[in-house]
Amino acid sequence: MSKINLGSLLANQSLFRHISTFELESLQREVCKLELGKGLSLFRKGDHADASFILVYGLVKLGIPSSHGSDKVLELIRPGQSLGEAMLFLDEPYPFYAEALENSLLLKIPKMALLRLLDSSPVIARQMMAGLSYRLLGFIRNVERYSLQNATQRVIDYLLQTSAMQSTNDVRLELKKNLVASLLNLTPETLSRVLHQLMDEKMIRVCGSTIHIIAPTDTLKSYQGNAALS
Repeated sequence: MSKINLGSLLANQSLFRHISTFELESLQREVCKLELGKGLSLFRKGDHADASFILVYGLVKLGIPSSHGSDKVLELIRPGQSLGEAMLFLDEPYPFYAEALENSLLLKIPKMALLRLLDSSPVIARQMMAGLSYRLLGFIRNVERYSLQNATQRVIDYLLQTSAMQSTNDVRLELKKNLVASLLNLTPETLSRVLHQLMDEKMIRVCGSTIHIIAPTDTLKSYQGNAALS
């Protein structure tokens, strides 16, 4: 990982594709690569926010710790996505923690370096605003889903979205089932019940951490719609 060129990493990030060579070289002097092993924390809830991060590869979980041992999963950060910038603008400590679920590589952008870049580049400022707005919209949709969808609808929605993201009907669970349940605002027992129900209906087949979607997408969506009426 140490042989990867920092300049190339920065140039390949969508956020920085429209900045000048001078701006890129200036940013490169302040940005550093951060290698994070599986299970290690990037930051903890309450830590001072002094940088923004972009995930190059790997998978990072954002969560809220619980004294009962069942942390609440807020979001999964995937390659190309950023995290932490909102707290920089608010000058607030992190209200959640970030933990690597896989060996990950991130770019760490110090607060002042990011603010200078935003001051000098309206294009990047708009891109970052769009990214934050998209994340906010995602959270609103999650709240809507939790409020209006029942357990079966949420699980089917998750399977369809993950299948589309992974471009396969063999959905690889990126999280342990108890964390998937937390992400969907369900108990592990409820998630297991719904998965067994879908297996009984010949909609899916579960093999370890892989869920094979057997039913056509239209059939699953129809089943999801009928679940709303039950």
